[in-house]
Amino acid sequence: MMTALIVDDEPLARVHLRRLLEAQGIQVVGEADNAAGALEQTEDLQPDLLFLDIQMPGLTGMQMASALLYLYPAPLLIFDTGYSEHAVAAFEHDALDYLVKPVSADRLAKTLVRAREHLADVVARKETHQRISEHAAETAPLRRLPVRADYVVHLIRVEEIICAVAREKRVFVRTQGGEYKTYYTLTHLEALLPKDHFLRIHDSCLVNLDQVEELLFLGNHAYEVRLSNNQRLPVGRTRYTELQRRLGLDAQLRS
Repeated sequence: MMTALIVDDEPLARVHLRRLLEAQGIQVVGEADNAAGALEQTEDLQPDLLFLDIQMPGLTGMQMASALLYLYPAPLLIFDTGYSEHAVAAFEHDALDYLVKPVSADRLAKTLVRAREHLADVVARKETHQRISEHAAETAPLRRLPVRADYVVHLIRVEEIICAVAREKRVFVRTQGGEYKTYYTLTHLEALLPKDHFLRIHDSCLVNLDQVEELLFLGNHAYEVRLSNNQRLPVGRTRYTELQRRLGLDAQLRS
């Protein structure tokens, strides 16, 4: 089921569009009456489709569309407005479609057909991109990890990464300077980061082995590591032996 976020400062227009979308099997995951709030919802909810009005208080729909260029993954953008004269500018912002109010069910249905076709293509391209990224990681070690925050892309030096932890349906990368919310998965980071320095020690975390200060024995086959920032992370039972080996502890414990 495709998901959608509706952004319009007119309550009746939001109600009308929600009814049309739900009648055609689209799950409306949120609504916003201004572009600034919609940006935050888009980042948190990650809808497939974003239905966006143009004339709104504060940021206009066009300004929000520009901000979406820095969002990953970005939703398919569909303008839903009472102003037909902005169509050319809308498509310059890579809009999938431009709907003029009041939107009819038939016109919306045509848009949704295009959206489903586009999303299927996006999935295929993402799978290809994943394979390319994994291959690139094997052939050219990553030196900086790009992480987007608001309207800035941070280029984090790989050696400064202490760990990456999955929580709240996101992966957070931590350095001595702070924590960054990312759109990577831990599996993707495993492929990107140098394998001789990083290890997945648990289903929920990946650590820089150079940042491990202590291996803690908690009893009953439970273990943790303490990192250079004093953060403690769990070690999965099935990953403990490999962690020992990578830290050089297996030979030390035998001697």
